[in-house]
Amino acid sequence: MKKYTLLALGPATPETDAAWLKSPRIVRVFRHRRAAINGKRFGSRLFGIGLDSLVLALKTFQPSIKGPYLANNPWIGAALRLTGRSDFVVTGIYAEPSSRSWRVLRMLVGNAHVIALSKSETVPWNSAGGRAQAVLYGNTFGYPPRSESDHFHVFVGGTSDRDPRVMEQLEAEVLTSEEPVRLTLATGERGEEKRHGSNVVCRPGYLKKEEFGELLSTASVVFLPISQGTRAAGHMVLVGALESGIPVMITSSEGMREYATGPFIAVCDSGQPILPQLRTLGHREVSADMIHRYWHDNFSLESYVRRVTGVLNAGKPE
Repeated sequence: MKKYTLLALGPATPETDAAWLKSPRIVRVFRHRRAAINGKRFGSRLFGIGLDSLVLALKTFQPSIKGPYLANNPWIGAALRLTGRSDFVVTGIYAEPSSRSWRVLRMLVGNAHVIALSKSETVPWNSAGGRAQAVLYGNTFGYPPRSESDHFHVFVGGTSDRDPRVMEQLEAEVLTSEEPVRLTLATGERGEEKRHGSNVVCRPGYLKKEEFGELLSTASVVFLPISQGTRAAGHMVLVGALESGIPVMITSSEGMREYATGPFIAVCDSGQPILPQLRTLGHREVSADMIHRYWHDNFSLESYVRRVTGVLNAGKPE
């Protein structure tokens, strides 16, 4: 039975690494802890996640950091290939097939086994000669439990593949609502706030991870307006919301199709106003504890590790 060294970028809690080490397939976790925040340095991913992945790959030449490797980011796999290694498995693709990033990853990752986060990611990858299968993402962020806001509070978070047209529609509905509502758009734009009567649209600007989780935990419902595409996007915010005990609504997206399951995740009807649908979901008589338990069983880090371990045990994609 192959036993892997998990390679990762950035710091982690002891609990995070311990969850991976509980898998019989993972014997050690090795990290480049000084990786760039959000994968960018000097405004560039090349000098961010690209350079950090290369540094990590070079560090694995230490005799104690032996393969095979489980790279928790595809760019780590690309860096391993550039440094002459082929004994690795990659988690995630995170790129559209039409993009230059996808073509570079496809060339460098080659026939290495890929564990993607969406079936829609695996189809073009496998059609181009790759070996990929998908599992549902899961994580444990340690976000606070849901706390009630004074007004109905809609939280939109994350920066990858968010649909600006849908966000503009929701913002207009919020500002003209006859019932008080607060909309937080934590999507990376500069900070600003708009008010109309008791209705508020707030853009808090850049948030640290802890600040993001604290703000998310005050929401009545989390909304993910995802652009059409094949890659999984929004899954981290979805998982964090469920961990806090908050229901989630997503727009119809091929890359998130597998995640639109269960009693606490709804798909938005694009032909209808958005805010009434969010109110219906947010006002359901469901406790935060029930949603948190659903997260623990289906979307926690432990559940994700089990799914990844299952793929490693199978030894080949479906």
